[in-house]
Amino acid sequence: MDSRLQVVCFGLLLASFVAHADIQLDAQQAYPIVFADNLSEDDYLGELPKVLTVSRLSQSIADSPSAVTVIDRATIRASGAVDIPELFRLVPGMYVGANAGYVYNTNYAVSYHGMNTAYPGNMQVLINGRSVYTPLFGGVKWSELPIALMDIERIEVTRGPNAASYGANAFAATVNILTSTPSETPANTVLATHGNGRNEAFYRHAGKTGDLAYRVTTGYRQDDGLDDRNDFKRTRFANAQADYQLNLNNYLEFEFGLTEGARGEGNAQEDNIVFLPRTKQMNNYYGLARWKHQLSETSDFQLQAYHSYDRSDDETTSVNLRPLIALISPILAASLVSDSIYINNEVITERTDIEAQHIFGLGATIRAVWGASVRQDTTYAPHYLGNKKTDKFNLQRLFGHVEWRPHAMWTLNTGAMLEHNDFTGTDISPRASLNFKPHPNHALRLGISSALRTPNYVEEKFNQKYAIATTLVVPRLVLQQVLANKGNVNPEQIISRDLGYVGKLGGVQLDARIFSDEITEVIRLDERTDFTVPADVLLVNPTNVDTGLNSGSAKVEGFELQTNWKIGTRTNLLLNHSHMRIRETQNGLSRNFTKSMPVNTLSAMLTHDFKNGWDASLAYYQSSETTQLGDGDPVGLTRRCDVRVARKFNTSRWNGEVSAVVENLFNTHYEEFADYNTLNRRARVNLRLDF
Repeated sequence: MDSRLQVVCFGLLLASFVAHADIQLDAQQAYPIVFADNLSEDDYLGELPKVLTVSRLSQSIADSPSAVTVIDRATIRASGAVDIPELFRLVPGMYVGANAGYVYNTNYAVSYHGMNTAYPGNMQVLINGRSVYTPLFGGVKWSELPIALMDIERIEVTRGPNAASYGANAFAATVNILTSTPSETPANTVLATHGNGRNEAFYRHAGKTGDLAYRVTTGYRQDDGLDDRNDFKRTRFANAQADYQLNLNNYLEFEFGLTEGARGEGNAQEDNIVFLPRTKQMNNYYGLARWKHQLSETSDFQLQAYHSYDRSDDETTSVNLRPLIALISPILAASLVSDSIYINNEVITERTDIEAQHIFGLGATIRAVWGASVRQDTTYAPHYLGNKKTDKFNLQRLFGHVEWRPHAMWTLNTGAMLEHNDFTGTDISPRASLNFKPHPNHALRLGISSALRTPNYVEEKFNQKYAIATTLVVPRLVLQQVLANKGNVNPEQIISRDLGYVGKLGGVQLDARIFSDEITEVIRLDERTDFTVPADVLLVNPTNVDTGLNSGSAKVEGFELQTNWKIGTRTNLLLNHSHMRIRETQNGLSRNFTKSMPVNTLSAMLTHDFKNGWDASLAYYQSSETTQLGDGDPVGLTRRCDVRVARKFNTSRWNGEVSAVVENLFNTHYEEFADYNTLNRRARVNLRLDF
């Protein structure tokens, strides 16, 4: 039976099971009375936050069809982080690796359950529902996002496939970064950071004029990057958000952001003769408009449109190639027109997306959401695509989700996404889960989901080569072909089954998940394929080159534990752990695929609120050895300890805070993602003023 059909059948089986259960409903109640003290819905793990991302419906974590981690504003502050990816170290099952690679540097490699390259494309990343992954490689350029940490209200991380709600890139997980609304923002805020290789300054202004509330944030970041790597960043950004209440039933939201600056790229290595150290200019911007319309007390409609533009202005010249060619043929070396080759590595990508969504209720026990979207990505990348044309990628989507609560103890979630795209045609990604709450403080979830990951440009259309002209008639060119993708790569597939528990034991909130994921049609790039040498060309590498194709299958199994322990009125402990293993179930996986996620990861953060405005936090992160894919290579066990101390103050004019943060307190000199990324101790001070 087709794996996606299995998910649909499982959903129907759950529905049948609940429908035929011996349940006596009170016709006058939205949900039946099942406890003697007549507990309401909010009494079920009522302290847990509502989440919006998983199903596109506002749900309690106890009712959600997938496991969720919520990183709220208090956690962001206590972590002392200055980069968004650092926050994901507090998510069980996440791998975060600071990386200063060679080409199109992302600076952080972030993935859920491993299988991670320098440009991981198996995780959907959204900001207020707007997708920010890059079409070319599929990853996220985290340091170039036009957003400040102080504007983030919370981050919702769906741990597990979520393609039923957000499509192909939501293959392993979904991250939705939600910013605070302008009406929740202080009138003026200044934030400054100074430390080892890191300086930042931000200013934010918020206000309200009639029914219009707005917020504008601008800032500057200076990051010297890692030692002995050319990965500095000097960026300026601005963003704005406005909310306008037209009337009681109509609401408009607007967002705009831009980033521009320069960054270091390339590193001098023995095997790196082309992409040498240089400075790359980059700029991007986006604009978004959203209309919300309340049709009735139980029905809402939303129409959203956004456009984004990203450009990397990059040029590079290789080392002197004449001595290298002379090793092949002195005559050929003497005929070279130039000692080196020039590469136009400019990349321009644009995305236009329009989406409509309708949420409604059916009676007292059923809520549903459905919608559709169209998207077009355009990519100009002459070096990677082998031509100077702008390539277009079109995508259409139809999605739906139903939440049925036939009884206060039962919640059934079913949903699916139907997609059509220019690379793989038509795909469907279904999901189903059954949540059981036998007691107000305990909930169980049994779920199954299917997801498909559409290949990105590097896997489908790359035609990367280096060519140098000669004065000879034959050979006319000397060519090294790096990638020659044949296209027609199938989508990667995952079937994920999990058993989850959410509960509260005294002052401890628990979230546990046991999972088993089957991944088939795995996409790999290191497979050798025959290559036809063009006429009058000498190929200096072997007669076969790398290409993108589907090869091998794997099973990923393990468990995750997430705890939040309120030790006392002023003390809190977050403790997260994951244990997982990847094993090959069909030959053909990339080398080191089964080692691409640490078997064990651990994170903990202890916070304490002292009297008189003082508070402090102590964080610990540990990952076992791993070998990441692509540019990654083996790195050993990592241990890191961070400490933060802060002092709040209030005056008649100012409210503020001064804090000091030390990362890698014991200076363990560990490596992340690859052995060329060495992290040392860093310290900084922060000053924030609200007025």
